[in-house]
Amino acid sequence: MQTTYLSMGSNIGDRQYYLHEAIRLLGKHPKIMIEKVSNFYESTPVGGVKQDDFTNLALKVATLLEPLELLSFIHEVELSLNRERKIHWGPRTIDIDIIFYDDLEMQVENLVIPHKEAFNRLFVLKPIFELIDKDFKYYASIEKAIAELSVSEQELHVIKEEKTPRNRIEDAVKEILFAVGENPNREGLLETPARVAKMYEEILSSQRLSKFNEYKLFEIDSSKTDSIVLIKDIPFYSMCEHHMLPFFGKAHVAYIPADGKIIGLSKIPRLVDYVSRKLSVQENITHDIGDILTDILNPKGVAVLVEGRHMCVEMRGVKKVNSITKTSYFLGEFKENNEKRMEFLESLL
Repeated sequence: MQTTYLSMGSNIGDRQYYLHEAIRLLGKHPKIMIEKVSNFYESTPVGGVKQDDFTNLALKVATLLEPLELLSFIHEVELSLNRERKIHWGPRTIDIDIIFYDDLEMQVENLVIPHKEAFNRLFVLKPIFELIDKDFKYYASIEKAIAELSVSEQELHVIKEEKTPRNRIEDAVKEILFAVGENPNREGLLETPARVAKMYEEILSSQRLSKFNEYKLFEIDSSKTDSIVLIKDIPFYSMCEHHMLPFFGKAHVAYIPADGKIIGLSKIPRLVDYVSRKLSVQENITHDIGDILTDILNPKGVAVLVEGRHMCVEMRGVKKVNSITKTSYFLGEFKENNEKRMEFLESLL
């Protein structure tokens, strides 16, 4: 296995969350083993782009991946954590760079090792310096560069590692249990905070996602795009943002293709999952499905009808069991053409 040093940074949203998640995802690869993690640092941004400060750290990993294979997997991790490459040296949810790959020196189109900026960035070198041994090939060079950069305009200081989101939820659940008169330490509840935290990670998995990317478009004969494409009875489960109680039901989604563009049928249920796995209300879920599908396809029309049961109505308050809430949203031809709208609605009967 090859010893590799990675530099990581984040300056959008919950910065430490993105760093923790990146470490977790890297460590899940069967050919990567996380050996050491540096302290967390806060640094001022470089590159002349006005933006928030970064949180940085370094990793020492052992890997069986070749450098370009490792780089490819790193890009997958960045993409899964909403990394967008719009501005060079710009803000990002996560940035992962290969700084050193054992003693290797290489320069290809997409990868330079050691990283071409390695000895110019204090926020790269100081975290890595925590992890290296004195017999490391670049030890003296790193030590010298840190001394020089420490008197430059680059600012860097160690910050406290915060609790992970899972730890925060666990602590909050313990407080709730205590507040409602329970004993969080009794046998039946000992593992409840951990279970609840894991559950929230799953059912609110879209909470930090900014875009829906799980789709693929296909081309068909553009002369055959007047018919309605409909998927009905798509199950959904969500959490009400008012009481944090579940609501669930079925979504019916239809569109009329334009310019020969269609979306893979399995991607519409994925879109329903994406919009529902966050704190929301049924009205927003209905509109989000329609608006996102319109942004992706620019079709002639979109129709969405959602039927839901709400535990905040059935378990508390008015306690009206089995009541159904229906919300609808029509765009394009479904909004302007009564016949198309009726065709959609009648197909649901």
